[in-house]
Amino acid sequence: MSMLAQRVNRISARTPLRLLSKIKEDCTMPQDCWKCEKALDCLKEKFFCPACSAIQPLENENFFDYLGVRPSFDVDVSVLKKHFLELQSRIHPDKFSRCSKKEKEISELCSSYLNDAYHTLTEPLRRAQYLLKLRGEGTNPEETASSGEFLVEMMELNEEADSLDSQAEINEMLKRIDDRIDILCAQFKEDFESGRTSAAKEAVVKMTFFYRLRANLNKKLGFS
Repeated sequence: MSMLAQRVNRISARTPLRLLSKIKEDCTMPQDCWKCEKALDCLKEKFFCPACSAIQPLENENFFDYLGVRPSFDVDVSVLKKHFLELQSRIHPDKFSRCSKKEKEISELCSSYLNDAYHTLTEPLRRAQYLLKLRGEGTNPEETASSGEFLVEMMELNEEADSLDSQAEINEMLKRIDDRIDILCAQFKEDFESGRTSAAKEAVVKMTFFYRLRANLNKKLGFS
């Protein structure tokens, strides 16, 4: 058995089955390993060929599937982190420094995809935007809310933020912003799960404004 195969087997033994398996409802035909050309059972190992241990290319799957969690706005960030670290330990490019050029390229692509998936799903705004994308409803970063009342509130909040000088005042406003973001997250979850996609999209547009406002206030405090 090769050193790579031994390493993969050791890691696999420590990795939960839910991360080593990908249950696909539409999996009817086995795929072939790019290296040894043996048939792969897509209901079993999804990262490495069980025959030759070669790392396998990305499939057409979403971030939730790749990190082994159910597609939902409610995700356990601690579970996401645990899954991320487990997968990273298996597919990081450093693990393939002595492997073939193709294996290195696949590892780099998989690792990049994994990082993007993790950072997207751990942040509420990006997670909400991604869920809308999966539903075929992308969001425009420059899109504004349709409510005239909210547009007026946006201008007033921006003016208030510009006028603040003391750290205490900025921290107080940051607390109010966090409270509004929490409310909008709850609204998005309810609307999205109820199939009210337009309302969910509106909540994301409002969340985007508050995220920007929070970032601007943090800059005033010296945070990037």
